[in-house]
Amino acid sequence: MKRILLISFVCLILLLLIFIFGNVTPSSGVKTRIRGIDISNQSSEKLNWPAIKEHDGFVILRALRAVDTCAQKGVHKFACLVDKNFNKNWIDLKSHKIVRGAYHFFAPNIPAEKQFKSFKEVVKLEKGDLPPILDVENRNCDMNEVFKWLKLAKEHYKVTPILYSEYIFYKVFLKSKNNGYPIWLYLDDSFMMEPSFRDPNCIFWQYKQDKRIVNFQEGVDFNVFMGDTKEFNTLLIR
Repeated sequence: MKRILLISFVCLILLLLIFIFGNVTPSSGVKTRIRGIDISNQSSEKLNWPAIKEHDGFVILRALRAVDTCAQKGVHKFACLVDKNFNKNWIDLKSHKIVRGAYHFFAPNIPAEKQFKSFKEVVKLEKGDLPPILDVENRNCDMNEVFKWLKLAKEHYKVTPILYSEYIFYKVFLKSKNNGYPIWLYLDDSFMMEPSFRDPNCIFWQYKQDKRIVNFQEGVDFNVFMGDTKEFNTLLIR
């Protein structure tokens, strides 16, 4: 009996590991790939974009985050907060000819229509920009509303949006509902593993968070595009 229980336990652990890491491969490094950063809550009025341009090929800014401002149980009041200096930095990135992207931080209890309405009013995408991006990290979110936001973004911008999440969160809460949206996943490179470019369709890999770049005032997250230059250029809005 003990032997059977031990075998069952080992099998369970193996199945769990396959579930968690079944779509990752040994990391091949980031030096030869198109690198980029993402920033949220930037506080500096003026950022040294030339320092970024020498270091990376794209910059993604958090545009807005949705919040539920009402503490009463069962009562929800919507607010959508635009990141400080987003509009200025969005314009500055264009003037420095840096490929730019913008994302929305999704919140629970707020209809997708309201969240997307705020996003489209703030983020005006142009030729050469990355598609719109939705950041989902809260397990209390209605995942049907998440994909409704993505559908609205696709219809409005006429381009397929990108879904961002942490690797295990995506596997547990989002993967089964995803019907073709490319993804951007966070998986720290200290695990010596990286998400697969093909399965799931991970096009961006965020491999470090809250790091510093020389001559740049803000903490940033490090990313790479998982494909080649041709695939990256195809991704940009035409």
